[in-house]
Amino acid sequence: MADDFYGYDEDEAEPKGRDNLFLWTIFILLLIGAAFACWMGSFYVFGHPERPKSYALLKKLHKIEAPMRFEVTAAPPGEFLTPQKLYERFSKFTRLELENENGELIRNYIRNFKETKKLVTYVTGRYEVMDTYELKPTDMFPSGVVTLAQAADFPQVIIEQVYTAAPRTVPALRALLQTGSEFRIQHTNDRYDCSAVIHAERLPDGRMQFTLVPILYGSYAMAQGTGTFSLEPPPDLNMVPGLPVIRAQMFQEGLHKYTTYRHDHPLASTEAPAPGAPGAPAATPKPELVRIDTIEPGKPVPETGALPPVAVATPVPIPGHATPKLIASASPAAVRATPRATPTQITMIATPPPRSVGAITPLPATSTPLPTRGTPPPMKSPDGVPLQPFVTAQRDPTLSNNGATWRTYAPGSAPPAKAMSLDDVGALADRGEVNERLYLRGEFRVTASGTSRAVLRDATRPDDQSPRIVVEYPAGAVPPQEKERFVRDAARPYLINDVRRGADGVVTIYVKEIMNQ
Repeated sequence: MADDFYGYDEDEAEPKGRDNLFLWTIFILLLIGAAFACWMGSFYVFGHPERPKSYALLKKLHKIEAPMRFEVTAAPPGEFLTPQKLYERFSKFTRLELENENGELIRNYIRNFKETKKLVTYVTGRYEVMDTYELKPTDMFPSGVVTLAQAADFPQVIIEQVYTAAPRTVPALRALLQTGSEFRIQHTNDRYDCSAVIHAERLPDGRMQFTLVPILYGSYAMAQGTGTFSLEPPPDLNMVPGLPVIRAQMFQEGLHKYTTYRHDHPLASTEAPAPGAPGAPAATPKPELVRIDTIEPGKPVPETGALPPVAVATPVPIPGHATPKLIASASPAAVRATPRATPTQITMIATPPPRSVGAITPLPATSTPLPTRGTPPPMKSPDGVPLQPFVTAQRDPTLSNNGATWRTYAPGSAPPAKAMSLDDVGALADRGEVNERLYLRGEFRVTASGTSRAVLRDATRPDDQSPRIVVEYPAGAVPPQEKERFVRDAARPYLINDVRRGADGVVTIYVKEIMNQ
């Protein structure tokens, strides 16, 4: 038995299985590579949400938000550039630099400007609509309209302003944004628009095309008409088609349509007399799109959806009189462009403050009806006494200003701003539109006076060495007489509205009277 024990040979034992260390090493290396690829892929997906596949994956994982509406006081900090400054910045980029800049612009917009420390590029200026197109689901923005417009003071800049709205609002948008209408993008104390640049494109002829989105998504109306519409942030984006929205054939159609319009409506000659001057024809105001505020100060602004509709006053019936007909207001849900009001129509925008029931005294049933429009006044009193006019009112023709009005101030009480002389203002003509509050002071001489405007020159220089100052007066103000001389100091300045240099090199300064006379 011992011999059997000691005679045991290890070589005769059953062979053990191999550990396969090489295969395990390969497997671990593959796992490391897969983890590294996932890590790098996640950086790429989150770092480039503008890529169609990355955007679709992030939306499926709920890792990206839809574009949101910003309040005026909470808009991302940025710099406001005139068309000329905008062109100078982007035109110097090479092709690769422009591609990198466009990628960053659209990324910041998709992320609602939350992950950037750079200033947002906003645009200011005055633009004329060339054409308007309806947005389709095959575009980056699925619903609304996009307007192709040209900078009025710097034609090298063309913008496409994207108005995102519900499909039911599209017909009203296209009806209001007609070829030839104007809109201003301003950054002043009275007007604060935020149209952010999300793409820049260099055109073959050297011009630049910029894609803008008004991130306030506010409500708009025509300054010389009726009808409003409200924008809504897009609930989703289609990153496949990319930007710009208007390109190739659509762009050429817009240029052709605008060329035809400009041929039928030529620009006014620079030699023509100033509007309001003697011998000048009455200026017909062009339709202009303006933004209106529908949210009361202090109340929160909804981040998505439409804004509240514009309130419309309701007429109060008076016994013995027919209720006046009102033009139906347009709501953001369904807006229709209505014709301008005639003398027999009343358009009310602001809702009057509510009155308590006790403050209203009902008219007696036997009272004499009040005269309505088109009805002659009664010739006798209720007691049968003949009525004779005591004083016949005469309308002063100098008080007509087409209803234009703005806030005026007592001398020395205007909001603080920089006061400039004529020499200082002349340098603004080469910078583009004025986008800050500036005052004009100096000694002036009246060279022409109209019903609501006056043309001034520097009283200390000959006319050919002085800029031309066109002053617009509010309703009820009387412009100074021709050849009159006066001094406007820092306590009684003019508000500078625009500065332009004509083809003949003469600088024209457009100002407003803001002082109580």
